[in-house]
Amino acid sequence: MDASLSCRHRYDRRLLVFGVGAALVFVVLFLRLADLQWRKHEQMHLQAEQNRISIVPTLPVRGEVLDRYGRGLAVNHVSYRVQIIPDRVQDMELTMLLLAYLLDWDEKQQKQVEARLAESRSDRPVLIADQLQWAAVAPLAARLHRFPGVDVLAGTHRHYPYGELGAHLIGYLAMANSEDVAGGFLPMEKVGRSGAESAFENLLHGRLGYQQEEVDALGHRVGIYKHTPPEMGASIRLSIDIDLQQAASEALGDRSGAAVVLDVNSGEVLTLLSKPGFDTNQFITGLEVEQWQSWLGDPRHPLIDRSFQAAYPPASTFKLLTMLAGLDFSLPLMDESVYCSGHLELADRNLRCWKEEGHGYVNLRQAIAQSCDVYFYQLGDNLGIDRLQATAKKWGFGEVAGFILAGEKRGVVPGPKWKRYQGLGRWTRGETMITAIGQGAMNATPLQIARFAAAIANGGKLLVPQLEAGNLPLIERELDVKPQHLERLRQAMRSVVSSPKGTAHYRLSGAPWKIAGKTGTAQVIAMAEEGDDEELLPDRHKDHAWFMGYAPFDNPRIAFAIFVEHGGHGSSAAAPVAGAIVKAMAAKEAES
Repeated sequence: MDASLSCRHRYDRRLLVFGVGAALVFVVLFLRLADLQWRKHEQMHLQAEQNRISIVPTLPVRGEVLDRYGRGLAVNHVSYRVQIIPDRVQDMELTMLLLAYLLDWDEKQQKQVEARLAESRSDRPVLIADQLQWAAVAPLAARLHRFPGVDVLAGTHRHYPYGELGAHLIGYLAMANSEDVAGGFLPMEKVGRSGAESAFENLLHGRLGYQQEEVDALGHRVGIYKHTPPEMGASIRLSIDIDLQQAASEALGDRSGAAVVLDVNSGEVLTLLSKPGFDTNQFITGLEVEQWQSWLGDPRHPLIDRSFQAAYPPASTFKLLTMLAGLDFSLPLMDESVYCSGHLELADRNLRCWKEEGHGYVNLRQAIAQSCDVYFYQLGDNLGIDRLQATAKKWGFGEVAGFILAGEKRGVVPGPKWKRYQGLGRWTRGETMITAIGQGAMNATPLQIARFAAAIANGGKLLVPQLEAGNLPLIERELDVKPQHLERLRQAMRSVVSSPKGTAHYRLSGAPWKIAGKTGTAQVIAMAEEGDDEELLPDRHKDHAWFMGYAPFDNPRIAFAIFVEHGGHGSSAAAPVAGAIVKAMAAKEAES
């Protein structure tokens, strides 16, 4: 009896403890529910709203690049793109397989998409296909309800109607890299990588839009809450005349080189051509690694803009600068004649003239017209390197022209300090003479030479080259040069074309506008190393050809510099390109 009673008491105590515990649990649950329902109601409601609302950026339409007459150089074509937000995808492996089937990807394309996904944020849209026509995306668009996180969007893609003709000038777009993303771009955006596309990126890009999307627990978009449309980028009108660019390209043909044409009064760049080029449309459609490696390994270096990203010995075009230095410092030789026997003796060596039999007696104007080296060897010797170097820097050599496109070379105006800095020893008298004819270590870009020609034509205003049409002229500095000195120089330049013995007379005397200019032939190697027969030289050892000048002579409008790499003689290789440009310009004037 006592034992039975004791067991009953223990059972009752356990039941009481259990009841009290259960009551306490219910009280805690009730208090927690009350806390969530009343005190934290607003906070929980907001969190729930945030969990089902997703903010998705929308890309703007990029502004177009036009030439000075409104012709499209970089335009937009309507197309479709496919993007994915990985966080909304339930089965990424299956989704990728189905997308590959519906969009007809090969194994390589599928791996590229997978690599892009691995490098991107999982909560942001990732571009996985673009530039598609409706027929290509229709099978996917019809089944989007089965693909949470995947979207098909209408948009545009870039197209370059003139391809290689404006490759370096206009540039191209590429997918944003890590640096771009760090600077505020989205991984799915395309960014200007070179040329005008890069220089005017801030204007062309436009402003992102955003839309707030409501999604369910499975990642399906239920609806759009709020939409802030993107702002289209501004279109840019360049100073380029694509007709002149085309004329220069056709005249240059398959040869490597560059052509720069400037408005002598405004500094506007009318032509900026570099050859060989590359098809910028290949970057838009997806550049193959093999193609990129082919361009990098090409000995003709098609990716370099020869008009301003490379510098070359200016050869006899530099004799104009040497003449200006002689006039500035009032050297007696400027009013004397020099006898050219075909060479000048200097210690134990001979400095040769391009004309083996010599020019006989020549004065300054004849020396320019016939490009006599011996005259300018003596003039350079009389000047000395310090005065020659100072005059060259005064006229813009050895410095960037302030061009908006990236990668401009400064060029080199050599002298004693420069040579010591290079660890090349002491400057010699012979080097001064060689520099006076634009050879040796002296080098300049075609853009610098064209700017020099424009300054001669406009009365001594050194202009900053302008790539945007309609801007006011930017005068870097007005040079202290006597009008009579400029006039004497101009008359000498005119003789290059008008004189029967002028080096460009045969090629340009029949041009529709009177041309003033100067030929140049830059020696690449000493001829004695390969023999005197230039036809037997490998192309890489042939001389570079130059022609620079302005037109019309009486009322200058345009200045130009033509460079033909390993082209041979300036008179035969470069002058005809200038003639084609002047002819095209005159024809446009006649039509208007």
